[in-house]
Amino acid sequence: MKVRVIARSISRPVRERLPFAARVLAVFNRACDLVTAAGAVVALVTPQAGDGPLNVVVEAEAGCFDGLKPGMAAQAERNHLRVRGNGPSSLLDVVLEGAAVWEPCPAWRALRAQRAVIEERLPRLRTLALRHTPAAGRDAIPPYGPAREAAAALRAGWKGDEVQVRAGAARLAGLGGGLTPAGDDFLVGVMLWAWLAHPQPVSVCRAIAEEAAPRTTTLSAAFLRAAARGECGAAWHRLLSALVAGTEDGLTTAVQDVLAYGATSGADALAGFLWISAPEVLLRT
Repeated sequence: MKVRVIARSISRPVRERLPFAARVLAVFNRACDLVTAAGAVVALVTPQAGDGPLNVVVEAEAGCFDGLKPGMAAQAERNHLRVRGNGPSSLLDVVLEGAAVWEPCPAWRALRAQRAVIEERLPRLRTLALRHTPAAGRDAIPPYGPAREAAAALRAGWKGDEVQVRAGAARLAGLGGGLTPAGDDFLVGVMLWAWLAHPQPVSVCRAIAEEAAPRTTTLSAAFLRAAARGECGAAWHRLLSALVAGTEDGLTTAVQDVLAYGATSGADALAGFLWISAPEVLLRT
């Protein structure tokens, strides 16, 4: 049975990649991940998932991707993205024409100008993160076990020792289970802080992604490369804005939105953001 859906929004990097051929990587209740021959991932998602650097948000309910299977061929043109089964007809037709183009890079220059304001609110951010993090993700704030030494290497290399940065990234890459292992999510958070505060974010993020991406899953590697370009999901955009605005309700809601991503992926990324930004804050209990 053919399903036809309308795309509500498409991230700017996905739009720029058109046209492309791909195959289905994985299918979930609210998402279908595609992967190109070059390893780029495009995620078709329902509105509950929202905008992200890999995402095409479609007007559909959960379960709309149930007829698709990993390995199926996909072809994206300027105005349509189609996924085909074994026959010539498409099983899914996504209408891209009219979709709003969403920018995954926050306004980093403006945010960097507000760094002092943001740093003042990091203790409150940590308190809210610990209060609202699901029990399964609490051990990530701050990192424990094998992640601790790797995170320490990242911090040691933060001021210009690329060897240390690469060593820490290599040890964190792929650490933990799932499609986006906890170590990778932690690195995403580290890179988002780098874009906010590091004097050379491009070089440090490139080093992290180059070491980590080849050592992890296809989907996780795509998120690492996106973070290295300064890209993140809509929940992180809201969190960064809330840190500048400083309202209690806004910050609480934004933290909860970030933590709601995945089982523990949001918590792990927030852990990386906090760990590299304010270790002296995190060590207080």
